[in-house]
Amino acid sequence: MAHAEQITDRCSYHGEGPFWDEKRSRLRFVDMLAGDVVTLLPNGRLTRRHVDDIAAVVRAREDGGYVVAVERGFALLDADWTREDTIHVFDSPEIRMNEGGCDPQGRFYCGSMAYAAAPGAGALYRLDPDRTVHTVLADVSIPNGLQWSADGARAFHTDTTTGTISAYDFDGDAGRLLNPRPFITIDASDGAPDGCAVDDEDGLWVALWGGAGVRRYDSDGALTEVIELPTTNVTACTFAGPGSSDLYITTSMENVDAAAEPAAGAIFLASVGTRGVAQQCFAG
Repeated sequence: MAHAEQITDRCSYHGEGPFWDEKRSRLRFVDMLAGDVVTLLPNGRLTRRHVDDIAAVVRAREDGGYVVAVERGFALLDADWTREDTIHVFDSPEIRMNEGGCDPQGRFYCGSMAYAAAPGAGALYRLDPDRTVHTVLADVSIPNGLQWSADGARAFHTDTTTGTISAYDFDGDAGRLLNPRPFITIDASDGAPDGCAVDDEDGLWVALWGGAGVRRYDSDGALTEVIELPTTNVTACTFAGPGSSDLYITTSMENVDAAAEPAAGAIFLASVGTRGVAQQCFAG
């Protein structure tokens, strides 16, 4: 069993969507419901930038700057975090963006959900480099854990309310998810699958909301590793650092007793003995 070390104090209410900013050698993640992007600097210091009412996920852009999924669409920022463009996707005040990432070709995806988590109220959207938006999946409840296999041939997507991570054949030319089938189903007593990361052996590392840990499943869906954490709501994980050999883990204070769980909202680091698949930048 790998050990996770707490490397920050509580630093977010709802930490999510971590990614390794390779060009600047630092971890970035969102404090989603605060609308902030938080950066863990190499010296251990944290900085925070407010982006919007909601900051659901952040990724670097290939030519500099960042893309952030905000409450009802996407924001394109330059290298100084000044907003260049806002791409509106939907209007409902009852819906917000939740989680996503980039495919191997550099397209950016994010799924939406109802604030009240109403079943089937969300969708998975794709932002192409030409700044057009397309619906990839409909009738999603709580979209999470979008990742691709090391060769880019398969995609994995979680609907947290179902406890199931689905596998898809990925059409890289068109950015489509095809032939859905259940890949992993996690019993509710063990928590609900949230954000994920993929290693270079196609192992899927799954953060467990309500499950106080991270699990690794191999390419056939067999459980091979468990990391226990001292806080209930574990939200996401990503491989980072030199050689993508460290697993960084985000956590949340939402729906927990903050006094009883002082580690809620902190960042954890685990050395897991495998390398991660590098996260793609947005090509737009």
